[in-house]
Amino acid sequence: MQPPQPIHVPPFFGLEVTRRCNLRCPHCYTSSTEAAVAGPSLAELSEILRQVAALGLKTVALTGGETLLRDDLEELMTRGRSFGLERYSLVTNGTLVTPKRARRLREAGLRSAQVSLDGVDARDHAQVRACHTMDFYRAARGVRLLHEAGIKIDVATIVCAASIERADETMALAQTLGAQGVRYCSFVPTGRAADPAIQQHFAVDPARLDRFLTRLRAWRKQGGKPIRVLLDHGLGPWTADGHFACGAGRRVVYVAATGDLYPCTGLIFEPFKIGNALETPLAELLASPAMHTVRRIRRSELGEPCRSCTHPRCSGGCRGFAFAATGDLRSAPPYCNVRRRLEASRARSAKADTR
Repeated sequence: MQPPQPIHVPPFFGLEVTRRCNLRCPHCYTSSTEAAVAGPSLAELSEILRQVAALGLKTVALTGGETLLRDDLEELMTRGRSFGLERYSLVTNGTLVTPKRARRLREAGLRSAQVSLDGVDARDHAQVRACHTMDFYRAARGVRLLHEAGIKIDVATIVCAASIERADETMALAQTLGAQGVRYCSFVPTGRAADPAIQQHFAVDPARLDRFLTRLRAWRKQGGKPIRVLLDHGLGPWTADGHFACGAGRRVVYVAATGDLYPCTGLIFEPFKIGNALETPLAELLASPAMHTVRRIRRSELGEPCRSCTHPRCSGGCRGFAFAATGDLRSAPPYCNVRRRLEASRARSAKADTR
């Protein structure tokens, strides 16, 4: 009889409260729609929060779908606090925020939120999210209302041709609305985004992406920055000295609206489903050998060029991004800016040597 596996409790616990959404974004990795999975009942979600608190966590990230479609969201948060949770973060498209709802969320324990804003004007936003132009103004108003209620806000925008060309404007807009940061989200080909036509629509030329990352590096070095910039690690390290490690199962765990538990939001694929939190205690799922398998992937097990990369603080990056693009958990991600910069430097050196 094998001894029980130790329980490792990741500091980030994501809970998908619904798959329903009032929008139908083409790049949605969960394929959320108005008719999608409503999510577990209030009692079922409350029991998950009770177990989360019993494991010692104090913070839970609530996501969807569109989280604000749940009228009982504040009641759920209040119940979680009665179990010992202290604060929540929230992912939302911002279109359903009202002054009253923002205050209620803050009173229930919401301390931070990520609001999707995919453009600096209504036209850009509507083109990216395939929504009505009014949804841009609703989302921008949502950012401001949440900020005024005392909630820390990050604006999230998908990396695409339009967003990288207007990065400076995006940062200025986010600051004007009261956001503390801008998060550039990498495109992951899952859910509706698995459609080749959608992938082609969102594809960014590597040279343009390099210029964008170069701009972010220069902006990051400026003193007195009024707003912080975050970049999803699906794109590879964007600074030569940046820490870049897969946190699946180690720093992150995620429960979908079906109750299924995965090591990360980037690994919502059937092969990586650990079990169902509505049927099995969380402590048992977190001790599952499957969690340890994903968690223990070493660089020496990765495909080239990751295996022989000399980057001192990179362990191969996002495994979910690599799997979605190649079907192989241990493959190299399709894009790495550090590698491209190294290859470009070598090419310039070789050209200089032939002169």
